[in-house]
Amino acid sequence: MGGFINSQADNEICEVLNKRFSDQVNPNDAQGRTYIAELRDHFQNKENLFDGNHHLHRVFHRLAISVTGGARVPRHNQSRFRWLHFLRSDLCPADTKTAIKSVLSSILGPNSTVEYVSFLTRHVPTATRSFELYPNNSGVVQTDTDANKKTYCAVALECHVDAALPDSPDETDPPTPDGSETSFSVRRKPVPRTAKKSAAKKSSAKKKNAAGKKTPAKKAKKGKSRR
Repeated sequence: MGGFINSQADNEICEVLNKRFSDQVNPNDAQGRTYIAELRDHFQNKENLFDGNHHLHRVFHRLAISVTGGARVPRHNQSRFRWLHFLRSDLCPADTKTAIKSVLSSILGPNSTVEYVSFLTRHVPTATRSFELYPNNSGVVQTDTDANKKTYCAVALECHVDAALPDSPDETDPPTPDGSETSFSVRRKPVPRTAKKSAAKKSSAKKKNAAGKKTPAKKAKKGKSRR
């Protein structure tokens, strides 16, 4: 964020969060759940990601790699250090962190009607002349309806001053784990037995073909023995 709004790093951050809170079905989920449904189940039954024992920079890291398969976001190291430092430090005001946790907790709660979330950053004047979660760090979920009549929430982090975030070359990456973490892992779909048999047959056929082929050296040797 800052002097490059919307920068490539901003876009990467928003894209990975959009997917993690999306209504897309996770193709690896044995139960056929959407990404946000998986997250709700985790939040409600395993781990409150936004309580006082969790830190935003660590939670973001975990949410990101749960979508990317381990790749860190943003990809550019310095941009990632800046972002993690922003979420961890006082650069992100306490009221803003509280508002973020409040909104995301409500979205993942049992009474939520939100079907997916759209994350964005924007450079606009704010009441505190700092970073705020729209509107004015109220912590209230802002819902709307899209063209497909789905209810969604736009989570907008607003930046008053269009200036680059300070560098933080010594930021811990990945962030230090919180004490009460539970894995985001999902039960993967089993591979159909027919698919396994088919793969085994193909492998066997390839081996037989390879064994039956005669190399030039073998052919030459066989020709000599006939003479």
